[in-house]
Amino acid sequence: MLVICTNASARTKRVFIAVLLTLFAAGAYANAQMQNDSDLCSTAACQKIKSYLKAHYCGDSPAGNGPGDGCEIRFPKKPQKGVEVLADYNCEWNAAKQDSVCKQAGQPSASVRTILFNEMRRLGLPADAGGETRFDIRKSVVSGLLVAGAVYSHTVGDDLEICEVIVMIDKDSHVSVLRKLPFQKTDIDVPKVTTWNLIDLADVDGDGQIDIILEDDAYEDHWLEVVSLHNGSPQTVFSGLGYYL
Repeated sequence: MLVICTNASARTKRVFIAVLLTLFAAGAYANAQMQNDSDLCSTAACQKIKSYLKAHYCGDSPAGNGPGDGCEIRFPKKPQKGVEVLADYNCEWNAAKQDSVCKQAGQPSASVRTILFNEMRRLGLPADAGGETRFDIRKSVVSGLLVAGAVYSHTVGDDLEICEVIVMIDKDSHVSVLRKLPFQKTDIDVPKVTTWNLIDLADVDGDGQIDIILEDDAYEDHWLEVVSLHNGSPQTVFSGLGYYL
């Protein structure tokens, strides 16, 4: 997976997300890029971020089919000090139902819910969509930064309807879209989409500013990304580690 530097056992939620997962060709490209992490992450700043991620969000290394310095992505058991989890969900595979059964803990406020659904409407989510929407929300107590994710899914025969958005809302209520997946149908067994999990908020490079840590899922490819604020604008400063199958 491409590393950009300008920047466990996984929780059961991934049983659900694994069903929601980039085109096979894109996945093959990602595999090739992940093998070059060491060469691409050559600056001191990038290595500092990478070391922090490996220390806090990595399990077995290497994992799957590589890369050699990659790892199994591990979700933290509890958030960083000063970070509140306002909403979260867990999914477990139900053998009898042959489906994931998910439980939502916490809900977005009315204003955050409106923001998330407005963004998903812009991404094509029908007003009468019959599936379920689940939420991940983290807030930095010190900075007031709030990151909220919503993922809609609905099984229709052999297809999966999917739509996702992750937004950042700063202390002045300015909204920035960090990641988005337009509403679409994809094969439920070999999904041709990339989805994201909000893992944590943390200062990964020691600059005193909160960064956003995401896990990317692209079918059989899984990797970490870090989004940082630069002059108030979010930028992806790291993309790498992880594993592929």
